[in-house]
Amino acid sequence: MNSKKPLVSIIILNWNGKKWLKNCLPAVRKIKYNPIEVLVVNNGSTDDSESFVKKNFPEFKLVDIKKNMGFAGANNYAIARARGKYVVMLNNDTRVTPNFLNHLVETMEKDKSIGAIQPQIRSLIDESLLDSAISYLTTTGFMYHFGYMKPWKRKMYEKPLFGYSIKGACMMMLRADYTRLGGLDEDFVCYVEESDLCHRVWLSGKKVLYSPESVIYHYGGGDMQVMTKDELTMFRSYRNRFISFIKNLSVLELIKTLPLLLLFCEAFIFMTLMNGNFRRAAGAQLGILSVPFTLSATLKKRRYIQTKIRRVDDSWVNQHVLKNPRFSYYYHFFKNPGGYKD
Repeated sequence: MNSKKPLVSIIILNWNGKKWLKNCLPAVRKIKYNPIEVLVVNNGSTDDSESFVKKNFPEFKLVDIKKNMGFAGANNYAIARARGKYVVMLNNDTRVTPNFLNHLVETMEKDKSIGAIQPQIRSLIDESLLDSAISYLTTTGFMYHFGYMKPWKRKMYEKPLFGYSIKGACMMMLRADYTRLGGLDEDFVCYVEESDLCHRVWLSGKKVLYSPESVIYHYGGGDMQVMTKDELTMFRSYRNRFISFIKNLSVLELIKTLPLLLLFCEAFIFMTLMNGNFRRAAGAQLGILSVPFTLSATLKKRRYIQTKIRRVDDSWVNQHVLKNPRFSYYYHFFKNPGGYKD
């Protein structure tokens, strides 16, 4: 073991995803950074993923969870058992490049102000396009996914960028920071959970960085394609966005943001109905209507975040994370409102 470099724990969540692991794990095996530990989390799988990993990748640690704990819960469970100074959440529908970890670790070791970092994530569907760069927060409360499905060779995507949120498909943090900030919110199950965690990174006074010198590839969806029904996806996406803001924003920012967010959400739901997607619309509307029933638990979390985690005010956060796109960005949302997910 090379004691000069910090140990990195890679957490790979899997739910009936043997077909993804066949491409993901061989690439992980070729990672040139050392030392690493790889934890493959068998999150309540009923296929033969467990035996596949044991037979073909005996050097990886298998974390077996009998019942599906969701994306947030299973990651928290595994990270509590990780040993690394750094933890990387890595989706099973990804393909990493051999050197992707080196630059991420070097960057965080040199700059202690960075709380979370993501490589450039290119699409496995079309490798000339970006799957993810960075996401900004907008005044509407929706996120602006900068670079999504745009050619990665454009110069604007070749420089490091600070932003509101990075993608849980590949996200690295200090394990101590992850634990101190409470990890992913398990009540979210999935959707918005990584941006909610990134918001807490910002409130703690650290920054969230997109670093294009590191590269991986991502199919997108992965386990989620079989894990959730469309209407449940919409329910969680819309519900969790409101809960995240109630937890993390100051009172003044809440007053400014929530009415506009509600207006835009209702507009998207109306357009979804007009497009004939009743189940999607119903899922989103029920998500919003469920928010008041979560208030007791949400306000308890809010008190902790605002008193124990917050170290900076929202004006400092906003100067780094707030960016409003052109009107055409919202036009595409209105054309395909059911496709909105954070």
